[in-house]
Order: sequence, then C-alpha cells, then structure tokens
Amino acid sequence: MVAARIEREDLFVELTEKDRQLLALMQKNAREPVASLARQLGVSRTALQERIQKLEAGGIIEGYTVRLTKAAAQNAVHCFTLAALNNKSYPDVSRKIKAMPSIQAVYAITGEWDLIIHLAAETLEKLNREVNALNEIGGVIKTASHVVMETKFNRTIYAL
Repeated sequence: MVAARIEREDLFVELTEKDRQLLALMQKNAREPVASLARQLGVSRTALQERIQKLEAGGIIEGYTVRLTKAAAQNAVHCFTLAALNNKSYPDVSRKIKAMPSIQAVYAITGEWDLIIHLAAETLEKLNREVNALNEIGGVIKTASHVVMETKFNRTIYAL
C-alpha cells in the first residue's frame, strides 16, 4: 500500500490498489456511472461512493472537467516560454503570471531557467502580445519562447 501526501499537512490518505484502479477508470471517463465503476471493481455502489467522497475530501480528486479540442477552445496557437526570474521577486511574478488568462500552466524547473510557461491564444499576434506582457513583469530577467507547430500527443491521464 502506497500513501499519497496531500497539500494539507493534517491529512494523509492511503491509496489502496482498488483506489488506484478506480482513479485509472475515472481518469479515462469521469462520467462513468458509479454503479458501473462498482461492478468493474467488484465492490458495492455504496462503498465505492463513500470512497470517492473520501478521495475528494482528501484532495486526491480535485474536480471533474471537460477536455476541449484546440479548435473548440479557439486557442489555436500555443507556445512554451522559458523565463528566468530575479529570485527576490518570485512571489510577485508568480501572482502576476497566474492572473494572465492566456497562461495554461506554469512549471518550476531546475537549471538556467526558472519557469516553463505554457501560453495559448487565438492568433499569433495575440500570443506575441502575451509574451511581451510577460517580459514587462518586474522580476522577469529574460524569456525565450517556442511556438508549438504540432502536438504529437497529449497525455492527460496520470500514471498511478
């Protein structure tokens, strides 16, 4: 049995093999009826519903979403921008970056750069404006952007 540490320090959730199987099924189709999931896992519907609620309360399951195609989302142009920051300004930069709706994700990394920032916009012109806005944030020392030409695959299911 492997335990997963949750953000809240006072909470510790143990993931069983059944939990891992459940989470794998739910990542493939979160709309699968609980009764169907219970049958597949060989447990009662009530027991499974209680476990799902515990996983939600424990922070293992953060929510249920819909994945849109790029065309549907109207964000046809994506780029990944590397950013180097002045370490003293990191909290302020992070807050300002988080407020930009074009930013899809931010990853803290090791090495010469501090962040990888995934941006998306409707057009290359709008994307360029967003990258320029990043460069204007105090504490951002330098950036380097790489426009996505084609997505080969996008894995959205996490290995457990």
